[in-house]
Amino acid sequence: MSSFSISEYSCSMTSDELRLTVAKNIKRYRKLNGLTQMALAEKADLSVGYLCDLEAGGKWGMPETIVRLAAALNVQPFQLYAKAEEDTGAFSSDLRWLSAALKQNLDDTISDLLQKYN
Repeated sequence: MSSFSISEYSCSMTSDELRLTVAKNIKRYRKLNGLTQMALAEKADLSVGYLCDLEAGGKWGMPETIVRLAAALNVQPFQLYAKAEEDTGAFSSDLRWLSAALKQNLDDTISDLLQKYN
């Protein structure tokens, strides 16, 4: 078994920068999902005030909160901790995901309408 050394790893973000990254990502994914703060708070079982504090970077979310937010935003929890797309160039992958989600939603809606009227 190899030993673990913290000095082998480095993080390029301070804790404040990480908290602001999470805040920015919550807001970004909320908007990508077309949700208001009130709608997201309801889906994640949070108060609107607490969600506002998270989005402003004023509070850290507990792991359970991050999991609930990620589920409500249709993302994996680690995605809320990743640097924002404008910093990493990951925007195109988010667009691909959003495009696929919209296509699936549209396909489901068309299928439902065809079944209803046929």
